Amino acid sequence: MDVPPETIAVTGVAGLLAQRLLPHLDAMPGVTRVVGLDVREPARRMRGFEFHRVDIASSDLTAILEGVDTIVHLAGIVEGGPDTALLAHVNLEGSRRMLDAAAVVGVRRIVSTSSAAVYGAWPNNPVPITEASPLRPSPGYLPALHDAEKERRLGEWCARNPAATATTLRMAPVVGPGAHGVFARAALGRPPATVRGATRPIQVVHVDDAAAALALALARDLNGAYNVAADGWVSHEALRDLVGNGPPALPDDIARRMLQGLWSSGLGDAPPEVLPYLVHPWVVANARLRAEGWAPTYSNESAILAWPLQPSPPSARRRAALTAAAIASTAGAGFGVARVARRMKLRRARL
Repeated sequence: MDVPPETIAVTGVAGLLAQRLLPHLDAMPGVTRVVGLDVREPARRMRGFEFHRVDIASSDLTAILEGVDTIVHLAGIVEGGPDTALLAHVNLEGSRRMLDAAAVVGVRRIVSTSSAAVYGAWPNNPVPITEASPLRPSPGYLPALHDAEKERRLGEWCARNPAATATTLRMAPVVGPGAHGVFARAALGRPPATVRGATRPIQVVHVDDAAAALALALARDLNGAYNVAADGWVSHEALRDLVGNGPPALPDDIARRMLQGLWSSGLGDAPPEVLPYLVHPWVVANARLRAEGWAPTYSNESAILAWPLQPSPPSARRRAALTAAAIASTAGAGFGVARVARRMKLRRARL
């Protein structure tokens, strides 16, 4: 039977996951045209590829998406940053403009990524979490809150466009070449902070397995939400055996103050609101996606050990800042963490 020709648009096409997806699209019968959208030029292309350098959060996408059958929505900032207005602009406004244009041009399906972080990190989470569980992202952690909001808006779009289908893939932390997120580094035993007594299990998905999940969602025309993760999880003790000991463990309040100080001073890459995700379990079950024919080729352990781009050790500047932050956190009086970190910067500038 002939496969009808299809045009697929990929937002965030220069990103890590989209670049791994393109070879799958190239091999799909019937995919005759791929429209890539990004603010950056993609390194990898394919047959029938058409690139548009565009900021989807600031542009009318109707003309670009004309004739598109399917949108794979991968554009967004997946981790927090100090500019919360920019984070909301890219994640929420970009998603809104994409959905508005999709409705106008008659897109028949949307495949979008989300994060397992939308379930939140709570001490009473089931282990593992299934798709039937409610979304309750931990308060204040904007990337998870934005993902939950994007899922809500996609559901509303489906209700207004009943002939269309939508797939949401809730990804465990993605690891592999090119992945440098906070949770990915935590899987290597290098979290931004370690809390005393925390023994949360670790779960990841290799970037190649994540791309294969996207390809399956397209090939099978899946509808609804699906967790994407390696089978099972790695215990706290097993992770330590795999990657060694992480940074010294701190009491919860001191770890939070340290993260806050580093974040406020511009020396940290993780807001204090991330802390629950470093303490409580949020591993997911992948049985629903497995039942559709997807199977991870990497276990949690092999995905972690196969990662060739190990993060480099902290620079002397960052080690000094971390030391100052820890000292300030435990001092309890005199200077805040951010103030000490700023003084360390000024002192180095005079040397």
